[in-house]
This record gives sequence, C-alpha cells and structure tokens, in this order.
Amino acid sequence: MPASKDVVWDATQWAPLIDDRSFLSWLVKVPSEAEQLRARPVTFRQMNRLEELWKENERATVEDVDRPGVDEEPPGVLLRYEDAYQYQNIFGPLVKIEADFDRKLKESQTQNDLVVRWDQGLNTKKIAWMNLPRLESGEVKLAVGDELKLRYAGELAAHWEGVGHVIKVPNNLSDEVAIELRRNDGVPDWCTHNFSADFVWKSTSFDRMQTAMKTFAVDEQSVSGYIYHKLLGHEIEPVTLRTTMPKRFSAPGLPELNHSQVGAVKAVLQKPLSLIQGPPGTGKTVTSATIVYQLSKMNPGPVLVCAPSNVAVDQLTEKIHATGLKVVRLTAKSREAIESHISFLTLHDQVANNDTHIELQKLIQLKGDQGELSSSDERKYKALTRACEKEILNTADVICCTCVGVGDPRLSKLKFRTVLIDEATQAAEPECMIPLVFGCKQVVFVGDHLQLGPVIMNKKAARAGLSQSLFEPILAVSMLPSRVRVTVSSSWEIPKC
Repeated sequence: MPASKDVVWDATQWAPLIDDRSFLSWLVKVPSEAEQLRARPVTFRQMNRLEELWKENERATVEDVDRPGVDEEPPGVLLRYEDAYQYQNIFGPLVKIEADFDRKLKESQTQNDLVVRWDQGLNTKKIAWMNLPRLESGEVKLAVGDELKLRYAGELAAHWEGVGHVIKVPNNLSDEVAIELRRNDGVPDWCTHNFSADFVWKSTSFDRMQTAMKTFAVDEQSVSGYIYHKLLGHEIEPVTLRTTMPKRFSAPGLPELNHSQVGAVKAVLQKPLSLIQGPPGTGKTVTSATIVYQLSKMNPGPVLVCAPSNVAVDQLTEKIHATGLKVVRLTAKSREAIESHISFLTLHDQVANNDTHIELQKLIQLKGDQGELSSSDERKYKALTRACEKEILNTADVICCTCVGVGDPRLSKLKFRTVLIDEATQAAEPECMIPLVFGCKQVVFVGDHLQLGPVIMNKKAARAGLSQSLFEPILAVSMLPSRVRVTVSSSWEIPKC
C-alpha cells in the first residue's frame, strides 16, 4: 500500500461517480419522497459536534447532540484572577477534559494485521519495525518515546504481548516505525504477520500540570510574590532587580550580539519577568543562550532552561554548552536510548562516563556484559546511580529539559531561582507552570505569539482558552491602555534584520 504522500490525486478520475454535484445513484441510494419528508435539517454546529461525539461514541446520533449537558461549555480562561485557587479551578477542569479526550483517542487507535520485521539494537534489545497505515493517513500522531503494546495472535506461536517505546518515527527516508521492547523473553521474532499495536496512554504530562497548579495555589514559596501577582494579571508596581551589569553582554563561544539583541539581554537581566518576542530568523536562540550565560554568572544556583519540545531544548542546550557552562540535559527514561548530537550532555550519559564512582562503573560494565545483575547488585547499582545523578545535578550551572520534564522525580528536591522558557508560545499555560513552581524569582519567556500556538486536541478545551500560551495573557495585560505608563515587565521585541 503506497504512503498517502506518494498518491497522485487526479480529480478527473472521480468524474464517473458524480453528476450534477451529486453522487450517482448506483453509488449512493437516492432517498425516497417519504424519506425526504422525514428528513430534518442539520446545522453546521451540530455536524461539528457530532464529529466530536463520534470520537467518544461511534454510535452517537444527531439526537445525542441535543441532549442536556452534552454541549455545555466549561468556564473560559481570564486575563485576571482573584487568586491562585480561582486560577486552578478554571484550568484544572480544562486539563482534565483534554486528558480524558487524549486517553480515549489513544485507546481507540489500535491497529491490526501488522507486518513486523525484527532487529536487535546495540543494547541487545529486540526492535520491531513496521508500517502503521493510520499514521500515514494522519489519523494517528506518534512521537519518539511514546509507548506501544505489541501483540501476536497467530498460529505459529503462543499468544504474546510486550510493551516498548518508539525510537523512530517516519521521515523523508522511510515510512517505518521502530519500537524497542522492554524485555526480550518470549518474543516470537520468527513470526512476521498477525501482529497488533495498542497505544499505551500515560497521564504523566497532565498529572504534572495539575500538580504544578496545586503547588502554585497552596505553596507561598513556589514563586516570588511579584511573579505570583503577574501570573494572575494583578496590578503591581514594576520592580528593578539590584544587579551588577556585565561589562560585555555577548557570551564566549557565541556570535556577537547586534544592537537589538544587546538591548534585550540588558533589559532581561534587570527584571524579574521578561518577554522576548521575535519572528523566525531574528536570533532568539543565540539571544536566549547569552541570557542564560549572564544569568548563570550573576545568580547562585542552577539556571533552569525549558521548552515544550525536545528539539527546541536540544538546540538551546547546544548553544549554551558552547559558552563553556556546565550543562546537563535531562531526558525522560523512555528517550535515553535515542542518540542525538548532544547525547554527551545528557544526565544518563554523564553518569555512564563518570570516572569518580569506580564501583558504579564496575556495575555498569557488568550489566553491559551480562545483560542483567543479581538482585543485590541491582539494588546497589540503583542507589549508586541516584547518588551520582544527584551529584551531577547539584554541580550543574544549567539544567535543560522539556517543560513537562521538570516534573521528573530526580529534580523534585532542587530549587530554581532563575528560569528561561524557550518557544513559550507553543506551550499551554498549565504546561508553563510546571517549571515555575520550584521557587522561581526571575523568569524569561521567549517566543512569537504570531506563530504556531499550543496544540490542543479537544475543541471544547481549546475554545475555553487552553490553546492559549502563558505568553499571551501577560503580553495582553502589559499592553492594556492603563498599563502603558507603568511597564510591568520587560517586553522586548527583536526586529528581523
């Protein structure tokens, strides 16, 4: 079956099926007069709502659309909130609506009759390669790190199922998906047909958003008082931080800044909350890396650098590393086997290559040779790994991860006074809250609200405002006429040269 991108659509080939804007009668039965009399008009709104209902219940009818409570809209987001409890009470249900929708969508995407070819990775784990037709058609979205359950129900082996995570998605070179299995035992790798794939839904990202909003509401130390009021849209006097400005604003290892970029860096260093906006090609990544370098030199403790996507985090991590700072890239456990150009900066790679923990290195080598450790050695290996991770994180100048990744238990004991969120306009507002509630006193949002925004799957949640980033309400409140004479935050625009 050819991929959808390879199909050549010729409209003239459809002409034999259509006559006078109607399908021919042998293809679609023409309703009788009696059926036409019983027919009822369906509005555009009802059609849209019915399409949404079909995702939850494929047997839904137009009558279901008109049932009480079916089309009830949740309260929308505001520009100003009385307190963090009101903020949580509005955003919490929206996140739940999106989570429930995402779960139902994932669980309905089982694909059957798959053909699998088997391979083995360098880590000796089994890899299943396959084409997913619904992925090619756009019905299914898949990302590296997603979990899938693979099942075999043929006659050449006993029923089998195993869970793995995606290590490759289709690209310009291949339409195949690669899944690395967690366990090798019992895998029917001599079979190629009669496989099925189930999407394993994980609530991690949604749970971390809810936890962050709860922390924001109940923990007075989660953010500074200024940032607390700013996030809620309150009127508050501007604050200038007491700091010694650097003599040179450009950072070592990075291109020299132009006048506009220097102005952005200078403004950010003096403000507790800053917005940097600029279209593609204006050097936002270099500017962001320079800001992180200067903030690291000026403030105690590590700087937390986040973005909604792994690609954006990796790009910024590379730039920051070029300045000579000690950078740690934290990835999800499911992504640790994925190679990238900054793999040597990842926490798991730094642990594996650490030469100060001799006993840990011996256990790592033993595990690599034997494939597994004894129960006592496994306990010792995990304890030593945790200690080594803690040491590396505590001595880092900069820690980089996705916004959701900040909720990783390995960071739970750390405090981050200074936070920079890149591509902030592509993250939903509750997603941006996750990195802020670790004691943030200075935050920089970088993005372009005129470009792509957050992707929200549920239309009801999107209409209520979940598709809005945190960047936009802060910008909107700052730009209200009553705020013009009192600049609440540093809002800097980088012009395109």
